[in-house]
Amino acid sequence: MKKTLITAVLALLPWCAVASEATINYSVTPVVMPNADLEAGGEVSSEWLMASLSVNQQIDAQHSLGLALNASQQQWHFDAPVAWGGKTPWQDLNRLELSVPYRFVTADGWIFGLTPGVQYAAESGADQGESINWGGNAYVAHYFSPRLMLGLGVSAWQSFDENVVFPFVLLNWQISDQLSLKNPFVAGPVGPAGLELSWKASSVWDFAAGGTWRSYQNRLASDNPIAANGILENNSVPLFVRAGYQFAPSTRLDFYAGAALNGEFKIRNQQGEALISESYATMPFLGLSLSGRF
Repeated sequence: MKKTLITAVLALLPWCAVASEATINYSVTPVVMPNADLEAGGEVSSEWLMASLSVNQQIDAQHSLGLALNASQQQWHFDAPVAWGGKTPWQDLNRLELSVPYRFVTADGWIFGLTPGVQYAAESGADQGESINWGGNAYVAHYFSPRLMLGLGVSAWQSFDENVVFPFVLLNWQISDQLSLKNPFVAGPVGPAGLELSWKASSVWDFAAGGTWRSYQNRLASDNPIAANGILENNSVPLFVRAGYQFAPSTRLDFYAGAALNGEFKIRNQQGEALISESYATMPFLGLSLSGRF
């Protein structure tokens, strides 16, 4: 499945790159999460590596169409986890998402967007056919002034054992020449949802603080010792500060520090029945994101 999606993206890149008004965006983000206490006893830590590659084609003044590939690997480490009888409940988690964003902009400032996609999310060794979700996002937004864009959207996905639908807000408010309130960058450990308040300190430096809510689901491996072919859900509320450095017109580095609050792991069996839930203490994280376009 992974090879198929990567091949599809690479096959389309040459066509998109030579077309007029086409842009290619990329990001690479490593994240480290030191030890955090598990509620029932034991500790957990993790390292993540995330990357994205997208191509956007401006068809005309109103229409644009893109192709985006997002990938991540999470390595998890457990020390004497009491909730799972001392067993390591999972190890490496892999995620690969292919989406096709479309946007239509009207002359009077309305923006309509639709992004269908397919996602692979699983522990290493899981059944690939049982590890695929599909769905998408739709939104409508409006520029109420040159400094304020506000919109509403809905995300709907067919997950492993349930249909997931939730609303989200789009905001880009340039409060002053230096201060803005908006959704976070797509690059970074917290992703594009949520809100961040950003201050532009100079032509190359900006600083921000914000937060969001995150929920990840993964299919567990066929030989998982806790729930073979089951489902892992990880929920948390990440809060963060960020320092961004624009060291070239099309390239930037963002330094992140933050903590995931109200963290909880939920494990369900292959039929979707709840087995074990385990909370974890506030988990700090550090991240570095390189992003750009060409």
